[in-house]
Amino acid sequence: MRALHDGGMSYSSMGVLYRAHYVSRTVEEALIRNKIPYILYSGVEFYKRKEIKDILCYLRMVYCADDISFLRTVNEPRRGIGRTRIAALKEYVEDVTNEKSPNFIPVEDRIAVFDLDGTLYCETFPIYGEWLLFADYVLNTPDYEAPEEILAVAQELSEIKKASDIPSHMEQTHIHVHAAAFAGMTIEDYMNVVEDFKKTNADGFNGMTRGEAFYRPMLEVVEYLLDNEFIVYICSGTNRFTVRALIDGVIDIPARQVIGTDFTIVASGQGDEMDMHYNYVEEDELLMGDTVITKNVKMSKVAQLEQELGQRPVLVFGNSTGDVPMAVYAEEENEYLTEVFFLLCDDLEREHGNESKAQKIADICAEKGWVTISMANDWSTIYGDGVSVAK
Repeated sequence: MRALHDGGMSYSSMGVLYRAHYVSRTVEEALIRNKIPYILYSGVEFYKRKEIKDILCYLRMVYCADDISFLRTVNEPRRGIGRTRIAALKEYVEDVTNEKSPNFIPVEDRIAVFDLDGTLYCETFPIYGEWLLFADYVLNTPDYEAPEEILAVAQELSEIKKASDIPSHMEQTHIHVHAAAFAGMTIEDYMNVVEDFKKTNADGFNGMTRGEAFYRPMLEVVEYLLDNEFIVYICSGTNRFTVRALIDGVIDIPARQVIGTDFTIVASGQGDEMDMHYNYVEEDELLMGDTVITKNVKMSKVAQLEQELGQRPVLVFGNSTGDVPMAVYAEEENEYLTEVFFLLCDDLEREHGNESKAQKIADICAEKGWVTISMANDWSTIYGDGVSVAK
């Protein structure tokens, strides 16, 4: 090929035919070694094949204890999400990624959106992880003197022992005191607070830290979609920076693909000057502000997706009534085939399940024609081996 190219023939005019896919590795390595550009047709490049990526992850895990490699291989061979649900997702993905299918979706439009709490990450500590983050910081940080209002909310949250004890006002109350508690902190310092929080033991469970409290089968789903060139977003009611720090080292997506509740951000030298009047300078640091811009739930999720994506996702994964609006939004007037999955936290042995909430969501999904995933019936594991519910 090199000789032909030196003689004036373009590489695009050449082709290599082989009878079986396993032969491609030898061909590809020769092309790579000789720095000859190539495109592989009717197949997947050797080092991008799923089984090869899995083997490389196993080797990286042994050699350097790589967390991403561990999370990719922990369910290989598959031992997580139920086969019926895998079939529904696989059928959809194979259809929309097939260029010959009438339902083919171009790579740039393969947008999948996941909720966080209760969909990817534990929300039964017994309360949201971000609420515990706030309470831990306020009550256990030696050099932080909390104002009375903030301290009272932190103490109230720390005394909640089960989800049914959560007062109805807390959703709104927490978000405002959370913003106030961390106001003036640099974004980097706030992310470090989250990193420290991830190392602490997960309330209500044995053998798991808060940073490990991701649903293993759902991580498998995310990885499967990424392998099939889907663009994965997380759209959460949790603060955007909290989510970014929480998924760091676990879910391999860019920070720009995280959408969450937003507080104001201010410059360290800004003082009381309005954003539209203040000029950011080199000496400035970015600080957490004390005002809530958006609490990203229900209709707010729809608005955020419309503003930040400018188009509707084709796949939605949620777990609560707060996620129903973005699922409806994805399906309505979408030019592409869509699919919606809702996770039911109905396992009373391996999780702090809530059967009545799960049934409510199941009823909505039955009416809408959405797919449900049952923790109790579809998953052989939730958090992995060695994790149990604290009795």
